[in-house]
Amino acid sequence: MFIEKALIDAVMKVYQSKGVGKFFSINFLEQNDAEFVFEVCFPPDCLNPQGNVQGGMITSVLDDCTALCVLFSTKGKRFPNTTDFHTTFHRPLSLEPAAIKASILKIGKNMVSVEGKIFKEKNILVASCLHTGFLFDTHGMNK
Repeated sequence: MFIEKALIDAVMKVYQSKGVGKFFSINFLEQNDAEFVFEVCFPPDCLNPQGNVQGGMITSVLDDCTALCVLFSTKGKRFPNTTDFHTTFHRPLSLEPAAIKASILKIGKNMVSVEGKIFKEKNILVASCLHTGFLFDTHGMNK
């Protein structure tokens, strides 16, 4: 399933203009079949006392990227309202560019399950997540 660049560009323009999207500076990189790839450069405010990116910040980015994956996959028509989100941390992440890969595992009439993974340089897995959400229509969403 190929998603039109115009849709992705329009969604990312709104997403990056405010709130968490602006804070994290997440960029869409590419689509590989049903997988969407993003890049994030965490700001220094995201560091924990040990000097690594705080786990909640990583989880927040995974949450947003997996939600964007659903929005793209439904051609901008549906978005997940999270009912469950589970993150597993595999290793620390320092302040460096990181890649996020997100893909839908299962989408039904009302529910969606999405897998997300964040990688540091050399494609080394930092954290993975399973995001489950109730689907709602985007019509009526405030811009």
